[in-house]
Amino acid sequence: MKDRIKFNDSMLAAVMDGSKTQTRRPIEPQPKVTEDELRNLDAWQEGCTLSEQVCAAWRHGFIDVDCPYGEIGDIINFADKDGNIKGKIEITDICLQQAQEISLQDAMKEGAPPNHSSIDIVSREYGFPDFSRSWFAQIWMDIYGKESWNINPWVWVIEFKKVE
Repeated sequence: MKDRIKFNDSMLAAVMDGSKTQTRRPIEPQPKVTEDELRNLDAWQEGCTLSEQVCAAWRHGFIDVDCPYGEIGDIINFADKDGNIKGKIEITDICLQQAQEISLQDAMKEGAPPNHSSIDIVSREYGFPDFSRSWFAQIWMDIYGKESWNINPWVWVIEFKKVE
């Protein structure tokens, strides 16, 4: 297990003030899971997205991948981009998802500002009808590169709360 999760300056500030309670990190190596594979494992549930299917299959042991950041209930360090420890967080939930499947509510948990009353050009550029998810897409590209966003990688979705 990693001994800390690093955040850039703006995300670190959001963790410190409690407005960021979720983070997404690319899964390495990327899982290669398809609907056919999950159906063969008898792990497919009708009416759910592939990401929901994969997360459920992972939680029930059909997919054997350990989250390198810890497990639900673990208390771990969070750090600045240079690795300097700034405090502790408790992991409250973990799931797997593809990066582009982020919901509006989860974008807000990632630290996105609230939606603006009108959709601007930036929102349409990323294919989202709202500002918050478009903001997240831009942050993702700033950190991991545009190609990383375009391939829509599988990510760990780590929900947490700051521990005083």
